[in-house]
Parts: sequence; C-alpha cells; structure tokens
Amino acid sequence: MKVVRRDLALAAMILIVIWAVFLAGGCMETTVSPVETANGEEAPDLQGELQGKIQEVRSNAANLAATIHGLINEERRNNGLNPLQWDPTLANIALSHSKDMAVRDYFDHVSPEGDDFADRYEESGYRLETSIGNQVYVGGENLFLNNVVRSYAYDQETNDIFEYQYNDPDELARSTVQGWMDSPGHRDNILTPFTREGIGIYVTDEGEVYITENFS
Repeated sequence: MKVVRRDLALAAMILIVIWAVFLAGGCMETTVSPVETANGEEAPDLQGELQGKIQEVRSNAANLAATIHGLINEERRNNGLNPLQWDPTLANIALSHSKDMAVRDYFDHVSPEGDDFADRYEESGYRLETSIGNQVYVGGENLFLNNVVRSYAYDQETNDIFEYQYNDPDELARSTVQGWMDSPGHRDNILTPFTREGIGIYVTDEGEVYITENFS
C-alpha cells in the first residue's frame, strides 16, 4: 500500500473591492460508529466521523463568525485602528452571498448575474458611509474558502481514504484571518477605516467553508 497524504489548500480571493469617493473630486463540530475490518477488528466509520465534524462546524457557524470578527479587531488594534462594530444586516448580506456561492458552485465577488457586493447592499436597502477627511468609504468585501478537513491520507493504489485530519473552529478562524492578512488587498480592506462589518459563513455537505466578510 502506498500511502499519500494530501493537504487541502486554502483558497482566498485575490480580488477585493473598496469603494472610496473623494469629496474633492475623482472616484476611485462527533460520534464515531465502528465498522468491522477484514481481520475482525473494529475500524472507525470515516464518513460518519467526517459528517459529524462537518455538522459540528455548521451548527457553530455563528460562533465561528464571531471568533473571526474578534481576530479582525485584534489586527486593527495592533495597527492603531478602532475595532469594527458588528452589523447584523451586513452579516445577513454576507451569509446570503456565502450560501449563494456554495449552492451555485462559484467563488467570486460577482454573481453569475453580474451583481457585486454594492448591488447586494442596495438590494437589501443597506447604505452606511464612513467619512474620513475628504474620503467617503461606502463598503468592501473579503472572501475566503476554507475546509473542515485539513488533510487526508489515502492508498494511492486503491484511492481509499483511511484517515482524515480536521481543522477545529479556532484553526478555521485563525487560518482565515491569517490568509487575509497575508494578502495585500484583503489586508487593505481589514485596515481601511471602516466602522462596521458582518461575516456570514455557509458550510457545505462536503465540508467546504464559504466565508464572506462585508464592511461599511
């Protein structure tokens, strides 16, 4: 048996959008059911374990969003900025986009119909501007695609998976924020003088964790 371990890469969007208008002109969580192996030994039910882990994260998606929010504000404080206030309306807009991406199998700021975050704000009747000097910040959006499974090991000859390693909620939160902070465009959104944010998380049956962060 040739064993191969595969790490699931974290995918983060490179494209970020900040709208800034210059007033002076210009725009710019598992019960494991044992099964019997060929030699009579009990082996874990990997699919049961996997689905249990996925359901755990799904059931605690709101807590995961709150943890990410806290980490975002740590980064802002470390950079001399005021913390962002949690905005339930923005969180609902973000959750809707995360769910839409998961259900319709795309990963982008722009929907298949061509709507971006500004269109989603408008559709929800949301408008809140932040004025700093001669700039008015209208909104921004960060996306991240994480996974409940961190890595798995399989038999290269049969392709049978015999072990999963998982990301716990804390790891999911920290890897998401670190991924954003390591990406210049995402970092810029996080460190822009917005005043509010909402985060929406949708977890698929396969364990993909779609995360949308909206700012205003």
